[in-house]
Amino acid sequence: MKGLMDCSDLVRFKKYDTVKKLMQRMKAQNFVQVYRCTFNKKNYYFLTQTALRFLNPDHSPSLFEETYYHDAMVSSFGVELLKLRPFVEKVELEHLIKNTKAKTHFEEIIPDARICGNFNGKSFVIAIEVEIHQKEKQRICAKAKNYLKSSFYDYVFYFFPDERLLKNYANILQTECGSDFNQKIFLFTAPLVFEGKNSLSQGMGLVSGQSKNILELFGVAK
Repeated sequence: MKGLMDCSDLVRFKKYDTVKKLMQRMKAQNFVQVYRCTFNKKNYYFLTQTALRFLNPDHSPSLFEETYYHDAMVSSFGVELLKLRPFVEKVELEHLIKNTKAKTHFEEIIPDARICGNFNGKSFVIAIEVEIHQKEKQRICAKAKNYLKSSFYDYVFYFFPDERLLKNYANILQTECGSDFNQKIFLFTAPLVFEGKNSLSQGMGLVSGQSKNILELFGVAK
């Protein structure tokens, strides 16, 4: 609910009690369901099939019970990244990216989300990857190499729950892709988001060979 309050432009939806009553009504009408995260003990609301059909009969949802935690984290990052205005103008999640593709190829890159915006007078499109666990080395490298070849994405931001996982990925990518990978693929930790808190203020990052978190990258004060 805090994420919904952060995203809303309407003053009345900045009040917790108002949003709580709205969610209760929507749940009673089967428009939303609640996922209770076993890791951070937070509740995450998501739209049901009924709500999605009401909004768009042609919409094909891609939510599965086994990926609720990952999808909840991706959505949480979307909310936090939107706070980096005016630099970040738009966030698109994976299901929207898939539904707007006219056709697909086996080598096509579908990120967890992407952000569009403008920084220092230059427009950008950035792929977002949220990594909760260590993936297989081959899988990590294959996706990274596709990103490095891609002309569509200007940069790629990987987010991790802790520094250990970030360093593992950094070592793999440097060995397999060369140190230049970090000119386009930036790595960040965001422990508070994974703990269910709405903040990118803590964490570290690896950007062009330097230690710099995402707020420092955009010149945003903590």
